[in-house]
Amino acid sequence: MALRDALLRHWPLKLTALALSIIVWVVVASEETTSQLVSVELELDVAPTLALAAPPPPVRALITGAGRELIKLYAAPLVLRAAIPPTAQAPRHRLSIAPADIRVPRNADVTIQDVEPREIELQIDRVFRRTVPVALRAVVEAESGFALSGPLVLTPAEVQVSGPRALVVRLDSIATDPIEVRGLTGPFERTVPLDTARSDLLHVSPREVVLSGRVRKT
Repeated sequence: MALRDALLRHWPLKLTALALSIIVWVVVASEETTSQLVSVELELDVAPTLALAAPPPPVRALITGAGRELIKLYAAPLVLRAAIPPTAQAPRHRLSIAPADIRVPRNADVTIQDVEPREIELQIDRVFRRTVPVALRAVVEAESGFALSGPLVLTPAEVQVSGPRALVVRLDSIATDPIEVRGLTGPFERTVPLDTARSDLLHVSPREVVLSGRVRKT
């Protein structure tokens, strides 16, 4: 009981002292110089005749700076810009990386000590383009007392796809995002995005289609 009374005595002052000590610790820690491995974003300028056949491997940089400066990199990350020339030969292109190649945000006072790995292997392929049909993934239902009249229509029914040849030639269609349309009592139109999130290596145009249909009273 005595221990409990001692802990609760002047508790507002004790809580304030604890909060102040945490603030002081955060301020001191933010001024201390530290080293940390930080992810690097890759911005690749790929020749128009080539395409990435697989996502690039991760790159990290060893940076040194005050804690408050390292925090800035969460809002404005490190960036590596590199080009894959049209002379690159599939299926692999090696890219050498040096610390000087990493772009540091202007507002972050940090130093890049090293980068890992110093060389990455990019999987590349020749660009291939073709037209593929759109596969509808939808649940379409009329209201009670009504019925769908005629087939559902997608506009356009085909889209243009470009990307690495090995990936594009295997495509038999591009699916829409799942959609549910219920309670229909008359003609309708819905814009439906295409499911392009499954592969960042493909370029699809257009990226959405229009689903339309007619409904009649039974």
